[in-house]
Amino acid sequence: MPPVPVRRNEPCPCGSGQRYKDCHGRLGGDAPPAATATDPRIPQALQAHQQGRLAEAGAVYRAILESDPGNAIATHYLGMIDWTEGRLAEAEAKLRASIAADARIPDFHSNLALLEGNLGRNAAAVAGFRRALEVDPGYFEAWNNLGLALEDALQWQDAESAYRHALERSPGFAAAHQNLARLQLCLGRFAEAWDHYRWRLHARGVTAPPEANAPRLPASLSGRRFVLHGEQGVGDVLFFLRFAPELTRRGAQLAFRGDPRLHGMLQRTGHFALGCAAESQAAPDLEAIYVGDLPWLTGADDASRFPPALPLTPLADRIDALQRELEALGPAPRIAITWRAGVAAKGATRAQVKEAVTDWIVGELRGSAATLVSVQRNPVPGSREALERALGATVHDLSDANADLEDMLALMDLVDDYVGPSNTNTHLRAGVAKGQRVYVPDPPEWRWMVEGETSPWYPGMRVSRPPRP
Repeated sequence: MPPVPVRRNEPCPCGSGQRYKDCHGRLGGDAPPAATATDPRIPQALQAHQQGRLAEAGAVYRAILESDPGNAIATHYLGMIDWTEGRLAEAEAKLRASIAADARIPDFHSNLALLEGNLGRNAAAVAGFRRALEVDPGYFEAWNNLGLALEDALQWQDAESAYRHALERSPGFAAAHQNLARLQLCLGRFAEAWDHYRWRLHARGVTAPPEANAPRLPASLSGRRFVLHGEQGVGDVLFFLRFAPELTRRGAQLAFRGDPRLHGMLQRTGHFALGCAAESQAAPDLEAIYVGDLPWLTGADDASRFPPALPLTPLADRIDALQRELEALGPAPRIAITWRAGVAAKGATRAQVKEAVTDWIVGELRGSAATLVSVQRNPVPGSREALERALGATVHDLSDANADLEDMLALMDLVDDYVGPSNTNTHLRAGVAKGQRVYVPDPPEWRWMVEGETSPWYPGMRVSRPPRP
């Protein structure tokens, strides 16, 4: 298998500790002398690490440290492996030791700051990114990560400034465009936000950079045929498909390519006359649009132009079956509950896990005479029982409904209320024009804005937030 190319902002495989673009990837110049003064095994270990062969890389790092206990590169990247594999205390110790051995390498400070943020030490994370930038003010990735840490600290304006600094130093840095877009959406600056949001697919390596002067869709789409491609998660797809009726109103015909679990309910909307199929099925005669581009393409630059959620119709047989199941559990009103959404990531990958704190759920539901049902997807063993104890009430388990979106759509239509963080069920609930009591943790997901008890995207849902300093 040929070696994986080294990206320009990754550590140089020579082992110098510098980024590849500043070392052997330097354009138009010779490699710096420091590149020849390191252990010859470092390039082998870094290449294995970059290719995901962590056991092999770790073995080489450890062998290097046996003969050179103070080797900063081996110490640091062995710590990064510890982090990826969940050994956080060992990771932190090694990252700190690498900085003590050589504080001139900005990546060392940046990676430690990422770990500090992962451990909830936000002030330390901000300080760590600032130290990285003292070493290398042009380190645009550190500016971007500083922005994320400042968002965690709810310092919106400083975060925006950090993202803009990243883009000043690297105008094509897609991750900073995407993060700036999220923040501007949270702040209600929709017009500029959607333009930056067009970079999200390039940030994930899906598409080329967006065209700077690409046109939006015209008022008339008569005779045009589009295929809408799903992206991100199922809930995100449902959210963005609220713009599909606007395309058909303008005269377009639509097809959908994406998650098969959505096909039936999308076909029933009447907006997909050209059919729904898996992403793998080509549509060569249709103009392609990724659903996340629909707000920009349709000019949704202020809240007055936001369409309601795409109306969804549950299947009658699912309604009948779940109605019987709910009646067997207890009388109306019936309230569905979840307390966790999102998936935690290992290592330096950033992911948002949204949790509704138990005290908030108890405050919403204690003393209620309602029949309570859990629709928590993949609940941690014992978590439902712990919630029952906190509430002093039975919470019936209907988590199996998550296995079939048609079941969950019917259930969201039948329950009288829904309490919990934003998740796929929130988008299903919106599709049947029902409300939710939504817990929005900080920093907020962009659809819920930085403040307020409602969102312009979900005017019928009541937002609760944690106390802020």
